[in-house]
Amino acid sequence: MAKKKTDTEELIAATLPRVVRDKGWEKQLELHKIFVHWRDLVDEEVHVHAAPLKIERGILWIEVENSSWLAQLQYRKVEMLENFNSYLQMGRIVDIRMVLPREKEKNPHDMKDNSGPLIRFVPPSKAQIAEFSGQVGIIKDEKCREALMQFWYLANACRKEKK
Repeated sequence: MAKKKTDTEELIAATLPRVVRDKGWEKQLELHKIFVHWRDLVDEEVHVHAAPLKIERGILWIEVENSSWLAQLQYRKVEMLENFNSYLQMGRIVDIRMVLPREKEKNPHDMKDNSGPLIRFVPPSKAQIAEFSGQVGIIKDEKCREALMQFWYLANACRKEKK
């Protein structure tokens, strides 16, 4: 049974890079590394008071805790943009836009669309990240391994809650 699992893992490891490349997803997946590595790309103060929401047409949308932090981060926008783009190899962030939470009592990691459920951003623990990282370690293609890691991270970090 262990042999079949290994064969399946190797088949996925061989197929995933080709699918990502054929579909043209490489650049988009790389851009979304910002979500996975947010804590490493911004300082601790920014991490505590702001969170990435989405990347749309090269624009990184960040939700900021309050208007004071929004003003503070506006001053640091160019620095943050340069930092993100120096981290990226293929893609580029062309602008950063910041928004306040829709409801004041909400956490900056909560995202809400009035028409749908509340989506809460809860980063996986370091132990969970290390465990999954060990599982995908068999994938030889680094880009593919990183893409799968990003997908897993976002799939586990974004949680729907009932209103």
